Order: sequence, then structure tokens, then C-alpha cells
Amino acid sequence: MADRPPKRDELAPADYCDPVIDAYKKDVDRTLLQENLKLTVDQRFRKFENALRLARELREAGERSRAKR
Repeated sequence: MADRPPKRDELAPADYCDPVIDAYKKDVDRTLLQENLKLTVDQRFRKFENALRLARELREAGERSRAKR
């Protein structure tokens, strides 16, 4: 039973291993996920807002740089 993928509306058996998910798992740093989950929801939102602010600042700096040419 563990060798077959789940049907559309059913959960996979607990021992089912999806080869696609397994292929991606090797590239995921789980320590970052674990550290993030230790934060409160509020702390995670603040962290996200800071990252979003940085992304906006970088985009605006790039736009200013291109406008000077």
C-alpha cells in the first residue's frame, strides 16, 4: 500500500514516500524552518515586514539607478 500515490481526495498512508518531495528535501535547510517556528506569530510577521521593506528599498534603488542613465 505504501508504494501507490494517494488518490485525489484521500490522505497518503503514513509510510508513503513521494519521490518528488524526497528529491526536494535534500535542498531544504530544516534548521532555518525550525528557528522560524520558534518565533511567535508576531515576530514572524515583523521579520516578513522587514524583508518586504528591504525588497522595496532595493527595487527603488534600482529604479533610481536606471533613471540616472
